[in-house]
Amino acid sequence: MRVLHRIACFVALMTLAGSLPAQEPFSFDATPGKLPKEVIPLSYEIRIQPDLDTLSTKGLARVHIEVRKPVDRIVLNTFKLTIASAVLEADRPTALAIDPDQERQATTLRTPEMLAPGKYTLRLDFSGSIGAQPVGLHTIKYTTPGERKTLLASKMEPGYARSVFPCWDEPSFRARFTMTAVIPANQTAVSNMPVAREKAIEGGLKEVTFAPTPPMASYLVSLNVGEFEALKGSVDGVALNVWTTPGKRATASYALGVTQKVLKYYNSYFGESYVLPKLDQIALPGGIPGAMEDWGAITYNEARLLYDPARSSLQTKQSIFRIVAHEQAHQWFGNLVTMAWWDDLWLNEAFAEWMSSKASDRFNPEWGVWLRSYRFTDAAMGRDARKRTHPIQQPIASEAEAVDAFDEITYGKGQAFIRMLENYLGEATFRRGIAKYIRAHRYSNATTADLWAALEQASGKPVRELAAGWTEQPGFPLVSVSATCAGGKRKVQLTQERFTLDDVAAAPFVWKIPVSLADGKSPLRVVLFGQKTSAYDYGDCSGTLRANAGSTGYYRVHYEPVLFDRLQANVKQLPTGDRLALLSDTWALVEAGRHSAATYLQLIAALKQERSLHVWERILGTLAFIDQLQQGEPGREAFQAYARALLAPPLRRLGWDSRAGEAYETTQLRARIIGALGQYNDPGVVQEARKRFELFLDKPESLAPDLREPVLYTVGRYATAGTYEQLHTLAVAAQRLEDKQLYYRALQRALAPELAQQTLALSLTDEMPTVEATTNPASVAKAGEHAAVAWDFVQRNFKALIDKVDVYGRNYYVARIMEAFSDTAHADELEAFVKANLPPSAVPIAARTAEAMRQRARLKKRELPVIDHWIERNGGVDKARVAAAAG
Repeated sequence: MRVLHRIACFVALMTLAGSLPAQEPFSFDATPGKLPKEVIPLSYEIRIQPDLDTLSTKGLARVHIEVRKPVDRIVLNTFKLTIASAVLEADRPTALAIDPDQERQATTLRTPEMLAPGKYTLRLDFSGSIGAQPVGLHTIKYTTPGERKTLLASKMEPGYARSVFPCWDEPSFRARFTMTAVIPANQTAVSNMPVAREKAIEGGLKEVTFAPTPPMASYLVSLNVGEFEALKGSVDGVALNVWTTPGKRATASYALGVTQKVLKYYNSYFGESYVLPKLDQIALPGGIPGAMEDWGAITYNEARLLYDPARSSLQTKQSIFRIVAHEQAHQWFGNLVTMAWWDDLWLNEAFAEWMSSKASDRFNPEWGVWLRSYRFTDAAMGRDARKRTHPIQQPIASEAEAVDAFDEITYGKGQAFIRMLENYLGEATFRRGIAKYIRAHRYSNATTADLWAALEQASGKPVRELAAGWTEQPGFPLVSVSATCAGGKRKVQLTQERFTLDDVAAAPFVWKIPVSLADGKSPLRVVLFGQKTSAYDYGDCSGTLRANAGSTGYYRVHYEPVLFDRLQANVKQLPTGDRLALLSDTWALVEAGRHSAATYLQLIAALKQERSLHVWERILGTLAFIDQLQQGEPGREAFQAYARALLAPPLRRLGWDSRAGEAYETTQLRARIIGALGQYNDPGVVQEARKRFELFLDKPESLAPDLREPVLYTVGRYATAGTYEQLHTLAVAAQRLEDKQLYYRALQRALAPELAQQTLALSLTDEMPTVEATTNPASVAKAGEHAAVAWDFVQRNFKALIDKVDVYGRNYYVARIMEAFSDTAHADELEAFVKANLPPSAVPIAARTAEAMRQRARLKKRELPVIDHWIERNGGVDKARVAAAAG
């Protein structure tokens, strides 16, 4: 019924454009959720004792509650917990009847008589379990020289706190939490607040009690226990600690420096200083793939936080800055002010993503952060152009559905819309509105309507009216541009329609679009385009007209032929962002059947002297996509030869080795080009990669950090049995998670089928870190080009494999493996398998993936012959060499 309800909501959104009722400001009683609101928690005192030998916990929760209306029952969340006793402490202790419901993930406590409104204390004795997946309390196994160890970590979002202690596990039930952990005396516990007291107890244990938190949502509770060491610092009176497993503290220095910069900047930007006395960041050697923003105790996958200048690449350095900035932004957007319910998840994630880009760009302008973020916008548009997209604000019925909302739309589209809105309102005005929103809702919850109200007050503009189309409607517009000239003046005509890849029945929405017009001569003009068609006077006809100038808009642009031809002829003179947008829009129009692939390849030819990292990344991404479509097709050898010919000149210019003082773009572009040439089996690159790998085995410092990935991936792709064993030995022995991931991902790229089988078999062992083990078959399927081999392996071992995946991650497991295929037969097989073997909540994900697979199949049929023909005529490919390589 839950899936049917969600589909009904989705259909309504697709057919009733703009008819959603206007969202109301936050009201606790009106907020969606499963729990009744007659009883609310005020504060929790939780004592928990984990036992890693039995993988169990025992605990005591004293919950101070308020009864708001007369009730004869108290309903709260529990999942895989056993409540041994429940006592209501008032004038006299009263035992409560305990009625658990695992399917609803709730327990009802029944009172012998009606409870009058007032305040009470609830005492709950409970026990639970510790898992191996990142759900609730879970273990992380890691190796030190000569020893395998285990630590305890927590992840409560979106609805996992209920598996650790009984609670009201919905975002609007804010309460204070006082945590106490009973742990081995030689270990350290890290939670949201500083340690208030610590005492030794019998059995070689100690009891650690933390100070009470501010009122907060249960999904932000944190508890991490292990052998940790800390790199300490401070900023603006806030104590900072970056916790690592022993021996890694020195590699936390960069993250600590980023934290000091960003926290100070956010204190100023939000007009509201960070409110806790400390901020801990914990580097976990496994567990979550990214990070979790627990208030005052942020957890990270170690590879996303620790930086070793001798080993880590510039890309790793940039990634660390962005993820630290993202998680710190959550301390305001998400923690201090929390979404009312999961349908407003974007208030957390999109704003944290946007602030992350903003902070990264402020402190590292040479990185071109906004240019790089266009990749995420492009990915969001790719998803948003399909039938099975959703609005930024979408109906969420449960925490299981909330997991599915952590996607490209929430992050990528949300960030892109915020940037577009900021650009339209003005940076200073937008900042005033954000500060107003934070002040008005601190220590409380909010809805999107509350944000629009704050921005309207700050700007005096109808923000809600402008924003509704972007956040409440699915999809995005295509702006078609044409122009006429009369008397030396240009009149620009804009027409909008919904952009889709192949959905002829898509609902015909209209958006209010801030369109930026430029021609290289006239002043930039921004028009708010809100009709199906409008015309604007702009320029004198002599400049090169372009829309979405600066590439800050979340829309595609389609130029009439004469305008497109002029853009292509002058593409080298366009700003980098506009070159990026032109490339992305042109390929998207190819996918939609509005351009031929030959048009895109001709545009690449006009850019063959390109030097921008960001433009090349866009080109390389499309080449990789075409190469995936070419797998098993007769034109693949010629296509790869074309790609090698295209990329050889940049490598000759860049060389293999960096030069003193070279720009970061140069260093990273070299790595991207080498990696791509390795992918396309360039003989010189493969030979040089093997040579450098052999030297690396004797002298690890000989391989520059930025060349590690392309060299190891190339060696892994063409690995012999001996080379494979060398990489495997390195993976097992690696102490740093970043190194371990690099080696395993090199193994996953092996083209030899027998080596792919060896890599797949690792998923059935405990050798790999949890995240790597669960994503291993999908990586072998896609990066290793062994979709059929991986899919056969998964079917034969499905129960053993799926048991290793957390309860919500199971919805994605099969789809991520099958998306390596690009044919309709496997799309049908995916949907049938998921319906037969996974819960109903996995069906929409399978349908979405199957839709993309079918679209790729249509694209292959339509465009691969065009690509093959264009390469034969224009690619400069030596057919004899191609035939020899194929033989």
